[in-house]
Amino acid sequence: FVSGPGINGPFADNAINVATLTGSNLIVSINNVNHIDNSEFYVGNETNIDAEACNIEFSSEFQDLIEYDGFTVPLTATIPVIPCETYHIRLIVGDVGDPNLDSAVFLEAKSFDLGEKANIVAEVPGSDDVIAYEGCVDGQYVFTRNELNDINEPCTIDFNVSPESQAINGIDYEEIPTSITIPAGETEAILPITIINDNIAEGPENIKLEFTYACDCFDPVQTELIINEKTELIVDLEDQRACLDQSFFLSPEISGGVAPYDFLWINNETTDSIEITIGEADLFSVAVTDLCGDREIAIANINIQSVPIASLEGDFDLCEIQGQGIPVQLEGEAPWYLSYSIDGVEQATFDNIQTSPFFLPSTVGLYELTSFYDSNCEGIVLGTATITNNSIFVETIVTQPSCIQTFDGIVEITNIDATSPFNVSWNIETENDFFIENLNAGIYTLIVEDGDGCLYEESFDLFASANDISECAPLFIPNVFTPDGTDGNNLFSIYSGENSGIENIISMQIYDRWGSLVYERDNFFPDNGVTGWDGQFNGQAISPGLYVYKLEISFTDGSNSVVTGDLSLIR
Repeated sequence: FVSGPGINGPFADNAINVATLTGSNLIVSINNVNHIDNSEFYVGNETNIDAEACNIEFSSEFQDLIEYDGFTVPLTATIPVIPCETYHIRLIVGDVGDPNLDSAVFLEAKSFDLGEKANIVAEVPGSDDVIAYEGCVDGQYVFTRNELNDINEPCTIDFNVSPESQAINGIDYEEIPTSITIPAGETEAILPITIINDNIAEGPENIKLEFTYACDCFDPVQTELIINEKTELIVDLEDQRACLDQSFFLSPEISGGVAPYDFLWINNETTDSIEITIGEADLFSVAVTDLCGDREIAIANINIQSVPIASLEGDFDLCEIQGQGIPVQLEGEAPWYLSYSIDGVEQATFDNIQTSPFFLPSTVGLYELTSFYDSNCEGIVLGTATITNNSIFVETIVTQPSCIQTFDGIVEITNIDATSPFNVSWNIETENDFFIENLNAGIYTLIVEDGDGCLYEESFDLFASANDISECAPLFIPNVFTPDGTDGNNLFSIYSGENSGIENIISMQIYDRWGSLVYERDNFFPDNGVTGWDGQFNGQAISPGLYVYKLEISFTDGSNSVVTGDLSLIR
């Protein structure tokens, strides 16, 4: 609500309500702006579940930025006022429809424009920088009429050179007036600034122009133009080596002069860099012209080199090369760039390699080089290498636990073939390293180190089968599951024994920590590990974290019960 001199509205203090939709007197509210009414002003931010309920397209563009389910596009209110009079703005947000949802108004910072008749900016024609150069390029100030100013009338703006200016009017630049007029029918007027070339090295100096608002309670409007001396244009194009029929880029290094620069290559291309292919040694040149018209030419010799080669070969035992890796011989000019795979799976790419041979990290598998570059060319990859682990051999027997909540799993080592003396250890404390028992579902890791210092490591993933669980669990709800695609524990399932008395699970909902529903199903008997939630939402893997479940269960005696709890999803 805005009130003050010249305003005569129907609200308290004769105020008018300026919170209206553009081009109408319709008040902004949730009932007037939504996905149905005046939807051109509406920005949806619903969850996908709410969007489906409203039968509208789901859009999550702003959900990481704001919690509100919807908002308007930016709206602007314009009020005619009398300069230097006092006006009151009263902001009221009505939230009356229900006690749960909130409403808010966001005001753009520094967006209260009191309608001064013009704005002013500094420019240097042809440049993105607001820097004029002595003996090269002049600057200008552009005065633009405010959109509220009557374009049918001339608009005169009084201004002055700020006392903060370093450059002196009439000495560093030709003398300028203290006012300018935007003609009737025009939106802007240009004040040229002609720089005087005094051939004196003074460093950067600024010219600040300013004009004040009609009311002295606001700071002056200022803009700044910089005057500087131009420096010598230097262009360098390095000699380069290339491989026959392989494309490469040429780009000059430029210092000094005045940007922007124009380029003209020997092949008549005008970009700042070129991609070329050659069949023999050659010369390439580029002419660079700056904004001041200064021109420099640079020339590069392009010589031919042999195609670089990366080679890999041999069979290795993991123990023999651990701590060193697999050697790859590299030819060509450093730095090198190398990619490789193990058993067909692409691994990390190594870049900026400076020495040959280069050693790849070692693990068991078939190694193949997949791509290779030196500093100039794409290279050739040759050979393969195989790493095996023949130093230590271990045989085991695994007995899975009968149920998730039971401790009757066993891992028994029946044979170890290794250089004596060897040492056996686990990731848990054990009384007998060759026979560990009383194990619950989980991952248990065996480490064997032989007398040569070779290491053998194996992990055992213990989990209970669904049939065993259904026989022994009256009602078991896991508090953690790992939907990572490996064996066991990939589903969040509800388990029940034969004599549990459960007739049906009427409903199950799973929520994230913000209360959003991520999974729901109705009317099913306990899954017993066969079906359940796979940790996905809308076909996408959901983030690890803590979730909350809610179950409504019916029993054979006719009673119902609601069960809630926490669930950890781990990947």
